[in-house]
Amino acid sequence: MIARHWLQSIAIVGLLLVVVLLSGCYFNAFQTARTIGKGNVALTLGSGVMNVGLTGEYDWLFTPQGRITLGLTDSLDIGIQSGINVWSSGEPSFLGVAGDLKIGLIKDPESISFSLGIGVSYQPGVLGWGVQGSVYLDSNLPFLPIFFVYRPMLLLGADPLTIIHHLGGGLHLDLSDRVRVLVEIDSWNGELGGGISLDIIF
Repeated sequence: MIARHWLQSIAIVGLLLVVVLLSGCYFNAFQTARTIGKGNVALTLGSGVMNVGLTGEYDWLFTPQGRITLGLTDSLDIGIQSGINVWSSGEPSFLGVAGDLKIGLIKDPESISFSLGIGVSYQPGVLGWGVQGSVYLDSNLPFLPIFFVYRPMLLLGADPLTIIHHLGGGLHLDLSDRVRVLVEIDSWNGELGGGISLDIIF
């Protein structure tokens, strides 16, 4: 029992170190205001798509992503997300890594949920290191299963320092208490995109 407690503590500290050391790029939110509950683990698999103009010419970018979330308490989650970029030419590259903490402030299953988050991320070659905040708002009404996310990101390597705004929203389609599909449309610093993911709580 004591060994298990120590292993859990080491795993949590390791995840926190990853969050502190990593950080910035086009990650879909693939999160709502819901926290997953103490001791639970969630796996999210999905893909985003956007038409980006980083070099002045637009090109389709697909971003398959995966996320693992751990419920530290009933109202506090820690998560890590990564993936790859796949350009329309078929050329893949590393998307980067993002980690965050999310605290649930309002959790009413019959009306709304509201959470705040803070995190860091890293994308090699384009945006580099960044820190971000997040605001999550869900409607839990059965006839209106929508969510909104606002995520400002401060790019630490930019000169001068630059803030990128990420706005997202969509549908959270609950297949059960532990399985749902997220369909998202977002604007990342003016670039329109979207995505779809499957979210499973274990």
